[in-house]
Amino acid sequence: MRHCVAILFCCALMSAVFVALPAQEAQAYDTGQAAVDEAYSWIGTPYGAYGADCSGFTSIVYGDQGVYLPDDPAAQYSYGVPSDAAAGDLVFFNESGYGISHVGIATGYGTVVHASTYFGIVTETPISDIPGYVGAVDPS
Repeated sequence: MRHCVAILFCCALMSAVFVALPAQEAQAYDTGQAAVDEAYSWIGTPYGAYGADCSGFTSIVYGDQGVYLPDDPAAQYSYGVPSDAAAGDLVFFNESGYGISHVGIATGYGTVVHASTYFGIVTETPISDIPGYVGAVDPS
């Protein structure tokens, strides 16, 4: 009888562990939102500090998430999967008409956090206020 009780207890314990594990994983790891949170922590940082030009900034933020991006906006554009500018997606711009020249991180609210030469800092700007929107990519 004790063996049956011990076996049932072990089965119940193992099923509780297996049922709880996927829910914890899903809550603990959302690369897109984690990237947005990290990007927000950079707001106000001077442009170019710590290597934070536009693509350097996105490379640093995603490097902290374990995603390693090339340090060039055009190369980053071809790195991921096309998307709709959800939170954490990379958004790209052709500001001067000569190809992709700028990249930032979408917040999911119609804005982008980016290292701006215009403002001289990392800032948040409406996507529609930056000229030459090309598209977005999910790099994770």
